[in-house]
Amino acid sequence: MRIALGVQYDGRAYCGWQVQPNQPTIQAVLESAIGQFIGDGQAVRATAAGRTDTGVHALGQVVHFDTDVVRDDWSWVRGINTFLPLSVVAVSYTHLRAHET
Repeated sequence: MRIALGVQYDGRAYCGWQVQPNQPTIQAVLESAIGQFIGDGQAVRATAAGRTDTGVHALGQVVHFDTDVVRDDWSWVRGINTFLPLSVVAVSYTHLRAHET
């Protein structure tokens, strides 16, 4: 199943979207939070339509990830937010059909 999340963040403490070795990034904290919420031990790969640079903020970036885990719809937003720092927030959720990417 493919899940799309709308996210907002204050990027001042991050080195942009894309995972970088030994640098805090939005993608890294989001993938970590999703993985902790799913709890199946498998690595999660979050994909965004675009990347941001160091210090850039977002109000409506959409990211998606794939999982076999089934949860109630809004538990995705609430559960993932439990594991995110205050500077990053999931604000919306959509379940996508495979051809909607």
